[in-house]
Amino acid sequence: MGIRKAISKDSVQIAPLIFSSGPVTFDYIFSTRHGPKVVDFLKIEFADSRTMFSHRHHHVYERDGNVIGGIGSFDAPSHSGTFLGNARAIFCNYGLRGILKGLLFELRLVKTPRKGCLYLCHIAVREDCRGQGIAAQMINFMMTRGREGGYRSLSLDVAERNATALRLYQQMGFKIVNRNKSYNWVLDNHLYMELDLAAANDHS
Repeated sequence: MGIRKAISKDSVQIAPLIFSSGPVTFDYIFSTRHGPKVVDFLKIEFADSRTMFSHRHHHVYERDGNVIGGIGSFDAPSHSGTFLGNARAIFCNYGLRGILKGLLFELRLVKTPRKGCLYLCHIAVREDCRGQGIAAQMINFMMTRGREGGYRSLSLDVAERNATALRLYQQMGFKIVNRNKSYNWVLDNHLYMELDLAAANDHS
């Protein structure tokens, strides 16, 4: 039981969790009118791909052989390294429309990792296991990895209306750096947050 590096065979259990980390965004960019169901797409990309959804960029929280939580992470080089893979996978499944939506989302609402920063994403816990401190444990784990890796800070983006996640991140020491206003009625405003690893304390 605990946190471990994700592996390919986690794909069936983790894909719904990744989707739950931002269902509105996923449904908007990866519209089923133009391609497969999002969870099916995520299963394939998690299992064997060079995209940002690959198991290579994720850790999972496992209990009794079941994956009940997940968290992704990137630094600037690893994030850039997924660009072509992301574009190829999105184009093959959702066409040019999906690529344009994805690019606009990244340009307008979320921030690519800065140098010296470890960016967190796809933070999710299975619905029946929430309220048990699992998300905080995963973030604490990434704090340790960040310090060991020589990063100065952790960062993430959160939808402004996601009050539960926002409250957790603030309790753990993340500070709002930017508020990025949405460019359409479907997507929420996003808050870009950072945590100074030198000053932060672990929270259980």
